[in-house]
Amino acid sequence: MKLIDRLVKIKTVDDIDEQIRLAKQYARRLRAEAQAKLLIGETLIVQGKLKEAESTLRKLRMRCFDIEDAIVAGNYQPQALNS
Repeated sequence: MKLIDRLVKIKTVDDIDEQIRLAKQYARRLRAEAQAKLLIGETLIVQGKLKEAESTLRKLRMRCFDIEDAIVAGNYQPQALNS
């Protein structure tokens, strides 16, 4: 799932933790799926998805305080934090 998709789903401060948890769970599931694949082509596809999922998780964690501040201030715009 892309970062903007996760950011759009965040409406409250509690949603930040939920989206981080879901992103972590998705990355973990992809990691297990990549290890289970026997064909190199399938493994490469899953590894590409895993790389994107880990990047999304990392960006969410780095921006969680900025997102929280924007929500509290009342000027949260997901597109502004999707860089």
